This record gives sequence, C-alpha cells and structure tokens, in this order.
Amino acid sequence: MKANIISAILGAAVLSSCAGFGLQKDYKYESRPLDPYMDMTAWEYMQSREDLSEMVEAVEYTGMEDYYSQTDSCLTYLFLNNVAMANFRNAHAQVDKISYCDADEVKRLLLYHIVAGEYHSLDKKLPVQPIYVKTLLDGEWGLMTLKVNKSSSNSIGSPIANGNIVANETSSNFRAKRISSVTSNVMPVNGVIHIFNDYSMFRKTDTDVTPY
Repeated sequence: MKANIISAILGAAVLSSCAGFGLQKDYKYESRPLDPYMDMTAWEYMQSREDLSEMVEAVEYTGMEDYYSQTDSCLTYLFLNNVAMANFRNAHAQVDKISYCDADEVKRLLLYHIVAGEYHSLDKKLPVQPIYVKTLLDGEWGLMTLKVNKSSSNSIGSPIANGNIVANETSSNFRAKRISSVTSNVMPVNGVIHIFNDYSMFRKTDTDVTPY
C-alpha cells in the first residue's frame, strides 16, 4: 500500500537508474569518496550509523520506513544527523525526544528532505549553480534548490566542483535556510545520500509561519 503511495507521489518525475556496489567509509567530510557504491538501501545505511540514530527514530515514529527501503525508484535522500534533528526538536517543541514532537510536522520535515530523482556531484550530475528540484512534500512548501559547491581556489576558467552539496543556497529559494552537506555522494541501491548537520524548509519571507 505504502509502495503505491510513493509511486503516486513521484508521478512522471524522471528518475535515473542505480548501479554499483561497495563500501563507504566516513570520518569527516570527504569530497571524493574512493568507492561510494554500497549493496544496501538508504534505510539500511541510516540504521548503520550512530550519528543518524535520531533520524531512525523519526522515520519509525512517522511510519515512513518504506520511503527509505523502496527499490522501485532512485531518490536523493538528504539525511539529517543527530545535530540537525536536535535543531529541529529545539526549534519546534523544545523537547528531548523526536517522538514528543507533532507526528505530522516530523513527517513533513522528512518528506521535504527526500528529492525525486538522483542528484549528486559524480559525473557532473549537479551544476555549480542552484537548480530547483522536486521534493516529496506537496505544493509550494516543497520547493528546494540544490547545487554542488565550487572550489574556492578555482578562480580561473570553468568552476571545479568539490563535491559538497548545498541545499537552498542563500537567496536562491526565497528565504529558505542554506544548509551544506558534511558527507555527500553515498550511493545505496535506491539512490544517493547526502548528510547534513542542519535542516532547512521553504520560507517565502522571514516572518512566514510554516506548517512544519
């Protein structure tokens, strides 16, 4: 049933195919992992990392496991580490467990951080200028931009991508908050994962009251 819902949400989005296997080793941000491909789903990878334990709790709390374990489509997963989830908790409810937050708000947060299609900095899949992408959160609230960061040392010629993924670059998506990945281009069998230490949301003005 949930798999059908996910397929319906994606609709006619053009999704890339997934391929490749291997292991991802991560201690701090690495712009070019030696072998980013893994023989596991995004859900399995999330469960394997201690710094994503709060996101695991959020997914289980909202019953969204199928979004991360499905293998019908390749999605871009913007994972929120424990620091990011704590920021959300403190901003929305000032509680010490995600299950004390409103379940609908948590679900909207998670849907906003899943993007239809496969966006990463390998093989020039993502440009250095922000582009609009479709998240799984419906309507205007689902607007997001993505780009790959440009190396600051490259001042002559074409920009060189350093692999770091930026969501909602400043002024690229109204007043949405800019966030930058701490780990990027992790390639499970059902898409690509980028990990962030803060969350973002669509905001038209600084005074917007968002529904999540």
